[in-house]
Amino acid sequence: MMPRRQEGALLLMVSLLLATLAALAFGINRAGSVELRSINDDYEGRAAAYLAEAGVAAARWSGQVGACVTRPVGPIALGGGTVTITIKSEDIIDVTATATVNGAMRTVTRNGLQLYDLRQTERVDISDKTTDTTIVNPSAGPLEKEQTLRLVSGKSHILMKWDMDEIDDDVLVVSATLNMMPTTISGVVRQVAAHRVTTEWDKGATWIKARPASNWNGGAYTDAVLASAGVGSLAVNWDLTGLFDGWASERLLPLGVLLRLVDADQAVNFYSREAPLSGMRPLLRIVRAKKC
Repeated sequence: MMPRRQEGALLLMVSLLLATLAALAFGINRAGSVELRSINDDYEGRAAAYLAEAGVAAARWSGQVGACVTRPVGPIALGGGTVTITIKSEDIIDVTATATVNGAMRTVTRNGLQLYDLRQTERVDISDKTTDTTIVNPSAGPLEKEQTLRLVSGKSHILMKWDMDEIDDDVLVVSATLNMMPTTISGVVRQVAAHRVTTEWDKGATWIKARPASNWNGGAYTDAVLASAGVGSLAVNWDLTGLFDGWASERLLPLGVLLRLVDADQAVNFYSREAPLSGMRPLLRIVRAKKC
C-alpha cells in the first residue's frame, strides 16, 4: 500500500492537473466564430496562465516528493497546451514556467520557493504540553484543573492551546489532527465545531475574562469553522492542518482553538489533560516535514 503522505501528494498533483485541464477545455473548446474571437483569445490567455501556474506547482511538488531533487521539465503537452519548466537552485528553487495554448503564451516566475522533504516526514504527538479549560456562563472561577471538559449549547465552551516548540518555521505541517475522548456513551451524535481563537488567554480564563487584564464574552474566535466533527460514543478528531500550517509559517498567531456545540439544547463532556489515564487525554498528532 502506498504511504499516506505520498498518496496525498499524488492526489494533490492529480487534482491540480485535472483543474488545469478543465480550465483548458473550457477555454479552448469554445465556438470559433469571428464574434467570439476576442473572447476566445482571453480564455486562451487565461488557460495558458493557469497552465503556467500548474507548472510551478508541479515543479515544487516533484522536488518535495523526489528526495529534494528538482529537474527542468518540458515541453509537456497537456490538453491543447504545452508547458516548459526551468528550475534554478536546489533546496530553495526559482521556477519559471512558460505555457502556450493556441498561440497564447504566458510565463510565470516564482523565486525563493522553499522545498520540504515529503519522503522523510516525522510524527509528533503532543498531550502533556496541552493547556485546556472549560469556560461557562454564568461565569465561574478557572476550571483548568478539572478532569473533564464540558460543552453545553450556548453556556460553555472549551479552550485549548499547545506548546509550539515542536512546530517552528523550519517545518511544513503535513497534517495536524486533534483527537479527544468523550466521557460517556451516547447514541446521539452532536456536532462540535472548532474555531481559531483571536485573543491571547491563559489557563485561568473564564467566560468573561481571557486573562486578568483582558475581557471577553464566551471567548473571542473567528466565525469561520476550522473543522466540525460528530461526537457519539467513540473517540473523535478534528483536522486542524491549515491552522497549524498558519502557525508554523507565522501567518497566524498561535492563540489556540475554541470548541463549541453547533446545535441548541445539547451537551457533551470530554476528558481533559488532567484525566488519570494517558489514553483518555486529548492528543494532538502532527506530521511534519523538514526543509530540504
